[in-house]
Amino acid sequence: MTTTMSLSVPHIMVIDPGVKTPEIDTFNNIASLSPIPCSYHLPALHGFDSFPSGIDAVRGVIILGSAASVHDNLPWQRPLEDWLRPVIELGIPVLGCCYGHQMLAYMLGGTVGYVNDERAKLKGVRRVQILQNDLIPSGECRLIVTHAEMVTGLPANTKILARSDEIAIDGFVHENKPVFGFQSHPEATHVFLKGHEMLDDHALGSLSDGHDIIRRFVHKAANIKAKNSFR
Repeated sequence: MTTTMSLSVPHIMVIDPGVKTPEIDTFNNIASLSPIPCSYHLPALHGFDSFPSGIDAVRGVIILGSAASVHDNLPWQRPLEDWLRPVIELGIPVLGCCYGHQMLAYMLGGTVGYVNDERAKLKGVRRVQILQNDLIPSGECRLIVTHAEMVTGLPANTKILARSDEIAIDGFVHENKPVFGFQSHPEATHVFLKGHEMLDDHALGSLSDGHDIIRRFVHKAANIKAKNSFR
């Protein structure tokens, strides 16, 4: 499933690895923030037929959340990781959100585990400290979270991008490639909050910080000048 635009024109790929319900509203919000077209792909539900035959026109990739674990070894998981490897190697910007964050860390050699022995979810609004990076300003922001797993060990050539009182690695960034991961859901929308039973004034008031992350990523990806550079 994609938008109707041709995949031969410069675009941002939004990959939704959801195994139950497509996050259509989330995609629409990302598309509204992007200065170039976006395409939408559902590998867990519909396979890889919608993926472009080449990646010359791909200016950036955003990987959303999923109820799956990186350890599930589902039929679509390793093929998605294999598809992403040359994207990363070519220096195409990649942003992982929640499951996308965990998947990027795992495929690059990091570790992923449960946040607690009960395997219970952390859910709600979290105060996250953003460290110095080339994507967004450093400082505190409020982000939507809902997750039972987290990145427990960084891959080689990466560093912590965000941290919080709840978890040490709330985000990471590659030191040589424009690869960013956030354990939170910066892409979350009103519909996302409602679907995850988190719709209240506090959560609604926290959406803007996440949307700023998405906006900065898609604008920088759209305007990237040279491979392996995000400045």
